[in-house]
Amino acid sequence: MTGNAGALDLNVGFFPSVPWVPYYGDRATWPVNLVRCESSGVRGLIERGQLDVTPMAIPDWFELEGRWKRLANWGISFRGLAGSVVFFSNEPMSQLDGADIDVCYETTTSVRVLQAIMKKKYGLRIGRWSRNLDVDDESTPRLLIQDQAVEERKRGRFRYEYDLGREWFGWIGTPIVSAVWAYRADLDPSAVAALEGLLKASMVRYRMDPLAAIGARHAEHGLPASIEEIKVLHQNFEYALSDEAELGIERMRELLEARIEGFEARQESALPL
Repeated sequence: MTGNAGALDLNVGFFPSVPWVPYYGDRATWPVNLVRCESSGVRGLIERGQLDVTPMAIPDWFELEGRWKRLANWGISFRGLAGSVVFFSNEPMSQLDGADIDVCYETTTSVRVLQAIMKKKYGLRIGRWSRNLDVDDESTPRLLIQDQAVEERKRGRFRYEYDLGREWFGWIGTPIVSAVWAYRADLDPSAVAALEGLLKASMVRYRMDPLAAIGARHAEHGLPASIEEIKVLHQNFEYALSDEAELGIERMRELLEARIEGFEARQESALPL
C-alpha cells in the first residue's frame, strides 16, 4: 500500500498505466491511502477488504454491482480506435482457429472482448491461452494492453495489429467501456462525495494543461512514449462516460462471458493422463 494516510481513511485503487494518467494528477495531495494495482488484481484486493474505492474492470463490476456502486459516470471508454488495447499476430485473426495465444497479466476486460470477437465475430475455436508471456517471443500471437501495447507497437515486430476498439465498434457499433470507478455500497456518502470531488479536480487540471500533467507523470515514473504521443493517445478515451458508453456497457453485459475458455484449455492440457 502506498500513498498518504489522511482524514478520509480510504483505500483507493491507483492504476499507474498510461490511460489513467488524467485521473491521478493531483494524487500527491489526496488525503487517502493509495493502493497501486492493475485491473486483474482488483478483485483479489476487494475480497481481502483492501479497497474502498477503485477503478474496476467491467466484468468485475457486473459480478459485484450488488455490493459496489459506480462513482458518478467516471470510467474509461473508447469508441473505435483505442491505441493501447491491441492483438498482435503474424497471421490474420481469421486464420487463428484453435491457436495458442499469450495474454498480458493486467487485462480483465480486454481478454473477454478478444474471446467474444474470435468466437462470435470470426467463428473461431478458442485454443490454449497463457498468461506466461515471453517478451522476446516474436511468433506467438498476443494480447497486450496499456503500456505494453504501446511499447510493442513501437517495436513493430508483428505483421498484423488488431486494435480491439476498432474490431468491436466495427462489429457491434458501440464503445468499449474497459473500466468504471466504483465504491463499496456501505461507504459513508460524505466520503464518496469527497472522492468524487478529488477526481473532478484532477480531470479539470488535466484538461487545462494535458502536457503538464503527462510531463509530471513522465518525470516521476517514465512513460512508454513521448509526452506528445501520450496526449494524442488520451484523445481516444472518454473519461466522463456518455449515454453511448452506457449503451456499450449493456452490450458488453450481453456478449462478454465470465469464463475464459483459453485459460481453462491450458489448465486441462497440463493435467496428467
